[in-house]
Amino acid sequence: MRDVLRSAVAAVGFLTVVPIGRQAAVGDGDRLRTGSVLFPVIGAAVGALTGLIAWAAAFVLPPFPSAVLGVGAGVLITGALHLDGLADTADGIGASLAGGDPSAVMHDPRLGVFGGTALLLDLSLRIGVLSALVAGPRFPAEAIAAGALGRAVAIALLATTPYAGGGTGAWTREVGVARGLIAATVTAAIGLAAVGPVFGAITIAAATASALIRRWSRRRLGGMTGDTLGAAAELSETLGLTVALALG
Repeated sequence: MRDVLRSAVAAVGFLTVVPIGRQAAVGDGDRLRTGSVLFPVIGAAVGALTGLIAWAAAFVLPPFPSAVLGVGAGVLITGALHLDGLADTADGIGASLAGGDPSAVMHDPRLGVFGGTALLLDLSLRIGVLSALVAGPRFPAEAIAAGALGRAVAIALLATTPYAGGGTGAWTREVGVARGLIAATVTAAIGLAAVGPVFGAITIAAATASALIRRWSRRRLGGMTGDTLGAAAELSETLGLTVALALG
């Protein structure tokens, strides 16, 4: 039981800025690998926080600024982890389109035009969608489902694709299919309970975006990296919210 709790703490410390488990998340690959099956639960919690803050703010503010506050809370609690990956991946794609080395560009801490544009479009779409959802009868169920799916996508990619990154990402190399299936089952339970059959369409949208990122990452980088995993998670969550709005 103690090992399970430590793995859960490591997962929380890895995916959020909550000041617990940070050292364990970075230094104990086995603990974090085991805790990865809880990534969808943590994602659902982040989605719930985002949605609840937007919902509460909507009592005194119009929908758009309420959505800005909700999205801002999500960015804050995650330390902009996935946004950073999205920006770096977009810059890498831009470099490869120009015939350059995407890996070198992705390791450059400076933000490029492609990365800046990707951040602007992603955040604009997410805020716009959230502002439309905030007055809906099921909100924040959509945010919970999308949050869970975004983190599950990363585990699914790790379970089926070689990891080409380095550093603290070494723990990802042995996630395995079994953990991927557990995470998928947990995500399906959360998503279906939150939004019902609409979760199927949300999953298809996320899978499509993730497959495109996976294909590019394998061809240009030799496998997934922390940045491309973050990009897949971020886009899956944003597209999930968008599909939920379109079908809601």
